Amino acid sequence: MPSRFVSPMRGLSGVLAAAAVLVASEAAAHADDREQCATAADQAQQLRDEGKYRRARDQLLVCARDVCPTPIKRDCLEWLTQVETTAPTVVFGAKDGSKDLSEVKVYVDGAAVTERLDGKPVQMDLGKHTVKFEYQGQTREEEVIIGAGLKNRNVTVTFGAPAPAGTAAGLSPTTVSPPEEKGKAGSIVPALIVGGIGVVALGSFAVFGLGGKSDVDNLEKTCKGSCAQSDVDAASSKLLIADISLGVGVVALGVATYLILTRTKSDSDVKVGYASPPSTRSLWRDVKFDVGAVRGGATGSVGARF
Repeated sequence: MPSRFVSPMRGLSGVLAAAAVLVASEAAAHADDREQCATAADQAQQLRDEGKYRRARDQLLVCARDVCPTPIKRDCLEWLTQVETTAPTVVFGAKDGSKDLSEVKVYVDGAAVTERLDGKPVQMDLGKHTVKFEYQGQTREEEVIIGAGLKNRNVTVTFGAPAPAGTAAGLSPTTVSPPEEKGKAGSIVPALIVGGIGVVALGSFAVFGLGGKSDVDNLEKTCKGSCAQSDVDAASSKLLIADISLGVGVVALGVATYLILTRTKSDSDVKVGYASPPSTRSLWRDVKFDVGAVRGGATGSVGARF
């Protein structure tokens, strides 16, 4: 049989062709990587400047890969550190009554952020966001505004009814007593002032009453029926002043007694749930008394507004 001869040059040309294809493929891949790295670096800077830190971080992770050119990789690693330091973060949480929940999905502006809660901070973009929590078919939404430099802000929602106050410490709500409200006894000064006016008025009544009666007795003894009009008027004036003083004294003493009896009770008598008596100041303002002269005597009245 005739033998087949394979030319060494033909085999070598095939190897060279395969190597050329491989080199060309690798060069094209490197070119694509360089272009992707450069594009990611440019987008990362723009997103960072706009306060869109989450998307900026994603792009920085692309341009910080080992396949990227050294200058681009170095810059992206530096920018990534800056974003990690300055980007605001929040910590999501959820409760069922007083119980912390972990199997909760969280969405920010419709995009899934986490499948479960673990207490770790999550980077956020600046501005207003809608945060949605999902737990066993239930959803809760919160609107938050994220500012620059904000770190580890707690955003927590509650599923179900919150626990009554006191149950977290193992106490029944009925055992928590309301604090007592302390009151102060009303001042007795206004009552003393009014009472002093009453005492003075009664003293005036005694002085002018006795003086007027003495004058009348003298006129009856000395000039009954022919006394000077000025003497008669003087005696009548004293009696009139005595009657007015009597009315003022009675009314003033009555008001003073009222103020003393209606003073605000002491601390031990005032408790939550009971209406406190009106303060002495308000009573002093609302109590009024009037005294006036009438023919042959005087009249007085006292009134109070409640």
